[in-house]
Amino acid sequence: MAWQLHFLNARGQLDRWRPAVEEGVEKLRRRCARVLGTLPVLDIVVRAEPGGTIPEIGHVGQSPGPGLIFLTLDPTNPALVTHMGAAFERMVAHEVHHALRWDGPGYGQTLGEVLVSEGLAGQFVRQVFQNPPEPWERGTRTDALREAASRARAQWDATDYGHARWFYGRGEMGRWTGYALGYRLAGLWLAERPGRSASGAAQEPAASFRPLLDRLATLGC
Repeated sequence: MAWQLHFLNARGQLDRWRPAVEEGVEKLRRRCARVLGTLPVLDIVVRAEPGGTIPEIGHVGQSPGPGLIFLTLDPTNPALVTHMGAAFERMVAHEVHHALRWDGPGYGQTLGEVLVSEGLAGQFVRQVFQNPPEPWERGTRTDALREAASRARAQWDATDYGHARWFYGRGEMGRWTGYALGYRLAGLWLAERPGRSASGAAQEPAASFRPLLDRLATLGC
C-alpha cells in the first residue's frame, strides 16, 4: 500500500474515532489517486492530544518531513464530532500536498518558501474537493493582506520571520494571515497559467511566485 496508517492508541483514546479516520483516509486516497495518478508513499500517524488541535475543528495535521504525515485529534473537543467528514479529509489532503512538496523543493525554511508551500496546499485541497476557501484562507481583511504582502516582499528570504507570528497570530499580525496570503498568492499564480494545477506545481520553486507579491501589495487582494 502506498499509504500506511498507524494509530498511537495504547490508552484507547482513539477507539471511538478510528473507524471515521480509516474511512476518511481511504476516501481521500481514492480521490488523490484520481487526481495524481501515482500516489506518494506515506506513513500516516494518528495520535490524540487534548488541546493540541485547531479549536474550531478538533483536529490538525503536520507533515514534518518526506513521506510522513501526523494527524492529531482532540477527543475532548466537541467540534470534532461535526468535523470528521469532509473537513477531516480536506485537512489530510492539505498535508498530502506538503508531502508531495517534501519530495521536491521541500516545505521550506524562508518566509517565501513557506507561504508558497501553504498556499499551494490550500489550492490542492480546492483542486481535489472544489471547496470554498477554508476559514484560515479567507478570514483576513483585504487591507491586512495588502500590508502582509508588503511585509513579505521585504522578508521573503528571511529564515527568522517568526512562523507563529505569521501563521498563528502570536504577535501584531492577525491569526492565520500567512495562510490567507499564501492561498491568494498561489491562486493568482495558477490563474495566470491555464492548464497548471496545484498538484502539478508541487515541484515549482518558490521564486516563481515572488513577482506576484508586487501586485498583491499595490493593486489589492
